[in-house]
Parts: sequence; C-alpha cells; structure tokens
Amino acid sequence: MKLSRRDVLAASASIAAISAMGGKQALAAPTGVKTWREYARGGWGQVHFWMAEPVSGPGDHTPLVCMHQSPTSGSYYKEFQAVMATDRLVICPDTPGYGGSDAPPSIPNMEDYGRGVLEAIEDLGYGPAGKGPVDILGFHTGNFVAIEIARQRPDLVRRLVMPGIPYYPADEREAKRVQYGQPRPYFSDSDYMARSYMSSVFNRDFGISKDRHLEMFVERLRAGTKSHYGFDAVFRYDPDPVLSTLSQPVLLPILNETLAEPTRVAGTMIQNKTLVDLMDLDGWAWFIEPERIASVVRPFLDKA
Repeated sequence: MKLSRRDVLAASASIAAISAMGGKQALAAPTGVKTWREYARGGWGQVHFWMAEPVSGPGDHTPLVCMHQSPTSGSYYKEFQAVMATDRLVICPDTPGYGGSDAPPSIPNMEDYGRGVLEAIEDLGYGPAGKGPVDILGFHTGNFVAIEIARQRPDLVRRLVMPGIPYYPADEREAKRVQYGQPRPYFSDSDYMARSYMSSVFNRDFGISKDRHLEMFVERLRAGTKSHYGFDAVFRYDPDPVLSTLSQPVLLPILNETLAEPTRVAGTMIQNKTLVDLMDLDGWAWFIEPERIASVVRPFLDKA
C-alpha cells in the first residue's frame, strides 16, 4: 500500500488537532491506579505533567519523576508509569517545548532545561520547604535534564536512575550535534512527513500496537519546528564535571540499545553507582516489558 503525502499530512494534522484538544484516548490504567494530568509554572510558561498513583494514595514512597527522550513527551513512559504507580506517585513531565509544555523562544542549553523542569517540580510543592525530595529517572535526553536538576538543586533529588546516557567525548559531540541537532525539513522536503510516518508507524512493529506507534508519532509532531532543540542542547552539554560530582546514589540499568556503551563509559565517572546489566532488553522494553525494568528500579528506589 502506498500512501500519498496528502494522505499522511491530512491524517497527521487531524490527529494532532484532536490531541491538542484533549481528545486523545488514554490506555486504561491497571486496577488500583488512577491517572490524571496537571500543569505547573516553570521554564517558559507552563509545564505539563502526566500523573499516576495508587487509588488509595501514594503512601510513603518518594515520588518518581521520569524525564523523556527527545522529541517525545512524558507519555513515552505510559506503560512503565502504570507499573511503577501501583505503590507511589509517578510524575512524567513534558520537557519545555515538547508535548503540552510551553516552548522556549530560542534554543536553550541543558542548564536552562534543568532549571525549567525543577521550577515546575517546586511549583507542584516538592522540595525541602514543601513535600520533600523526588527520585528522578531519565532516558537519553532525560538523563542530562535529570543531572542538571540534581546539580542545581541537590536537596530536591534523592536518587537517580539513568539508563541510556548520551555520553560522547568532546571531540565527537559537535559532529553529533550537526547530525541530530538541526531543524527537521518540514518546509523544504515534501516527502519528509510521509517517510517519517512510514518508518515510525506504518512499517513498525516491535510487538507494540499501531495505535501506540501512532500516538508517539503525534507526540513527536507537537514539538513542531523546535523539535531539534533537545538534541542541540544534549550535544552542546559537557556532562563530565556534573557526573563526577553527583552526590546522589545512581542506578545504571544497561539496556541493549544505542547508548549501552556510552552509559558504561559515563558510569566510570559516577562515584556512588550501581550498574545492572539488562542486555536481554532493548529500548522498546519501556513499552513491552516495563515490569522487567521496574523489577530493578523499584528495589533501588526503596532503599533508605
């Protein structure tokens, strides 16, 4: 079956409009878990959060904040969030400029992203003067946002979970930035959207439903012409001084994906770390085997 550019663009525009109006159908939460959405002040306006916790309340566990990769949104963690939220509050922000969060007017650096999210977490009431600290989990871009929050406000972050760290030596970062940190050719390549849809939805499986692939395709579109901002910030960021001075305990699950080896290398700089080999799982495990990831994350977070 061959889809025309008009078919793809029309379908994408319609779905994006429905999503923006709040008409997107959410997956049913597991029994005993409630889900909702919130906004808080931070960054360049408002930051959008996907929230989940037990129906009976979050209990005594420290809330878990999950920072997503670029150019997706907090809904990336939907399946993992549902598993972890059976015994605690799990908060999945949309990084500023992605999902439902207001975008910066120009390309920010990673310090800006960290500040924007931590302001919103504080606005939700967390921190030493409020409801106490949070734990933070990241993936790809989300890991650098996480360590910036931990660097700027160590009293706000209790523990870190960091699978998939985009760590590259300084002499490689600029080449990566040129490769990934450029505007997408929405207005210069008339076939770009059709190719993206075919590779991201139509021809993709990995044991994940087409509906879920379509949902994530739409979430990526919501960043619009600023979708490359996160990539640019990642590859302009020097994580070495931060990684070597992290005061929090850090869990490093190693998944069988593109950043497995960079994560191992980054781990050599982290003092208080626990490395767990999950090389039998790939990056799609967040969607199809979230229980496996949770089985190593939960015991680590439950330590005093």
